[in-house]
Amino acid sequence: MRPKQRQLKIIDMLRRTGRVNVDELTTEFNASAETIRRDLSVLAHSGKIQKVHGGALLPSNQQGEGPFQQRMAENIAAKRIIAEKASKLISAGDTLLIDTGSTTLIFAEEIAAIKDLTVITNSAEIAKIIATVENNSTVFLLGGKYNSDNRQTLGAMLIAQLEQFHVQHTVLTVGSLNAQVGAADFNAEEAIVARAMLQRAKNSILLVDSSKFNSAGSFVVGKLEKFDQLVCDMEPDHVLKMALKEAKVALI
Repeated sequence: MRPKQRQLKIIDMLRRTGRVNVDELTTEFNASAETIRRDLSVLAHSGKIQKVHGGALLPSNQQGEGPFQQRMAENIAAKRIIAEKASKLISAGDTLLIDTGSTTLIFAEEIAAIKDLTVITNSAEIAKIIATVENNSTVFLLGGKYNSDNRQTLGAMLIAQLEQFHVQHTVLTVGSLNAQVGAADFNAEEAIVARAMLQRAKNSILLVDSSKFNSAGSFVVGKLEKFDQLVCDMEPDHVLKMALKEAKVALI
């Protein structure tokens, strides 16, 4: 396993458990203690973890019991699969709009090593992930009303700023996806931001794990026809799969 892959999986373990130790990591990855300590040093240097005696914790600013922190600990394996698949749709030099979400945050970790990206986001965490890696990428953090739970901005100021951008890809994650409604969220302000981002891109990529299939969010982001690709961890059921095919959405 390459160091980058192992380090991302260490972060995923921390999101599930809150703390890891060197001994369990050597067993999990069949690696030496020296290799694991080197991984932890790299992650600590970039601010992704906090090293402690014998192991590591999430940084203090990523700990907590809020709704977003809870979502970060759910379906991590599925979200990592989705992020890995979606990262293959992105090339050096691309321009992207990325909204706030647990899946898009993991996606940002996957694309951080791609060079010369221009990323526009309303997530302070995603902005930090892209900007921390020295890969000649440019990050624009959209301004607006700040939500401390998931460290995102929202509101009319943000929507106005979006008018200044036109990008190759908009990458979104949503709270629900079904054949009748399409993509929807459970937060009205987040849905408004997602709809505005959809209007600013040539290509739209939707990241959804299978737990969200056939659920019903209250605030519509877009009909299936609004999206070019759906990246997921498992195939949808027949009804949703046929609806996606009819809407000409590529299933990845």
